[in-house]
Amino acid sequence: MRARRPHSDSHAQTRSQGHWLTDAGLKLHSVLADVFADFEQADVTWCCLRLPSNLCAPESDIDLLINPADFARVPPLLLARKFVRIPLRGRSSHWLCYHRPTAQWLWLHCTTELSFGPGYQWKTKAEAGCLNRRHWKGPLAILGPDDAFWALLLHVLLDKDAIQLRHEESLQAIAAYAKVDGPLGRIVETACPPGWTPAQIVHCASTGAWEALETLAPALKAKVIPRPSVGVQRVFRRGQRALADLLSLRWWQRRGLSVALLGPDGAGKSTLADGLKASSVFPVRLVYMGLTGGALPYIDFLLLPGLVQLGRIGVLWSRYLRGLYHQVRGRLVVFDRYIYDAMTPHPERLNWYRRATRWIDGHTCPGPDLVLVLNAPGQVMYERKREYTPDMLEDWRQHFLALQDWLPQVELVDTTRTAEEVCADAMDQIWQRYAARLKQFSSSL
Repeated sequence: MRARRPHSDSHAQTRSQGHWLTDAGLKLHSVLADVFADFEQADVTWCCLRLPSNLCAPESDIDLLINPADFARVPPLLLARKFVRIPLRGRSSHWLCYHRPTAQWLWLHCTTELSFGPGYQWKTKAEAGCLNRRHWKGPLAILGPDDAFWALLLHVLLDKDAIQLRHEESLQAIAAYAKVDGPLGRIVETACPPGWTPAQIVHCASTGAWEALETLAPALKAKVIPRPSVGVQRVFRRGQRALADLLSLRWWQRRGLSVALLGPDGAGKSTLADGLKASSVFPVRLVYMGLTGGALPYIDFLLLPGLVQLGRIGVLWSRYLRGLYHQVRGRLVVFDRYIYDAMTPHPERLNWYRRATRWIDGHTCPGPDLVLVLNAPGQVMYERKREYTPDMLEDWRQHFLALQDWLPQVELVDTTRTAEEVCADAMDQIWQRYAARLKQFSSSL
């Protein structure tokens, strides 16, 4: 499973870091406060590399530099706080949790290296010094001001394609703290291309000469990042890694989750699907999996009964396989309706053949990982759409509720509440399924 990786920096970073030794007005999400307190109690040496603008409701991941000697103590602490490790490639580790009371995603990116560039290939080897020079801002350990400037500058120049507004504000605000002869300043000096010095870089940042810094980025990257090797040896190594990944079934472990949204018209399926797409930290793909619509009406024109049924099976399986493809790519697949619609009454009176066809439709594809039945009284659903009678909608609702008796992955979601509350409950159910799958992976590290 691959989660959508948030931006690691914030345009308002320096608003919370401008006064380096004061914690006035600092507020932390309660879970983050507990995690950082656990680190201190366990004697873990750590500090934040870049801070989101809002630590109560962070919109990005929080980058943490951890002392390598203490890193083994971190996973048990995070697991105890209901974080699980996301199986992303790379040496660093990404830990995620969803806090239902605040409907908040919390993402921690833990690393033992201060490195930059594609694949983090440039190793500064400055981690120990940065941790020794860290400052405290209330319960937060943060980089010292000189280190913070150079770390952010190198992150922007080597890890990003362009200097964005949020980076410009942060760099300009903390340029006054930068030392050209400090530990990181001297490291940058050894990497500067001809015509550049740390003093010139600081001057450009303090005066807002961003175009000049953008011209520096490719030259700096070319000097510190080794060119990738070419030829048979490189192809062989890549193939070897791909084969090891395939044989270990890690690709299946990283797969995304599939969730089906069920309920009569007016239950709130479309609203919830849009909400999940907007609020999920995982990339979301919506797949229609109903028994009407799309190519299915055209299949009926085939006229021959056996051919029609084969065509319907082919269409339903094409939808299912499209969802499975997105799962293998690590995405969250949200099925709008599912073949389980066949278990509810049809609005028309069906003959024996149509009933048999509908039964086959309902057993054509494997089930999803999670089935969310959207639960609202028939009268409520009628007032939302007014397409069917309240009694008919209530009858369908009861049939959907009966799915609990034979599908273990069914969960109910009360959709009589606000869209935000419904989405938070559904996201929590989805996260619990993700966490159960990934917990074993996290514990083995």
